[in-house]
Amino acid sequence: MKKYMLALLLLIMFTAAAPARAALIYISPAQQHVNVGDTVSVDIFISGFAGEIVSGWDLNVLFNDTILQASDLVFDLANFMDDPDFDAIYDFSFAPGDVDSFMVSFLSDADLALRQTEPLRLFTISFLALTDGVSLLNFGSDPDFELNVVGRNGQSLNLQPRGACISVGQGQCVARVPEPSSMWLLSLAALMLVRRRAGR
Repeated sequence: MKKYMLALLLLIMFTAAAPARAALIYISPAQQHVNVGDTVSVDIFISGFAGEIVSGWDLNVLFNDTILQASDLVFDLANFMDDPDFDAIYDFSFAPGDVDSFMVSFLSDADLALRQTEPLRLFTISFLALTDGVSLLNFGSDPDFELNVVGRNGQSLNLQPRGACISVGQGQCVARVPEPSSMWLLSLAALMLVRRRAGR
């Protein structure tokens, strides 16, 4: 019985020590293939922010500029403002291998909560496919200026980024196999230990 209680206590401690659930920011679709000379687009979404909002961001999307050339960025303004001239500041810039996007909405948190549902599209980027090959698309790593999404009361959200892959011509994206969560494996092991001890 003591061992059963110890295993249960350990499971509770590990669960309590787990970091707060992060919102998923991701590039969609995760994989696509185009021909040389084609235009290809990806959407930037955020999900898993239940109870939160998106009031602004500073995001960089990185790519291989020998394979792709950024050509356009379109904000999904309906999710963040009524009047694009007065309700927000937003802009973007292109540099080799880097798309920098910035937005701050002036609507109240309550107004934003009424218009935002998951998954929430932030913007769409279009690229010109230059040559055969593969380009991974990922977010920058700086939490202040490259991977920063702001929620209620101007507080940055805890984010889990997920990139994408675009293959061009003869290029081919390699399928990614998701790694199992170590917390899930630990919980499963503890549960099996408890069941084994209880069966004796």
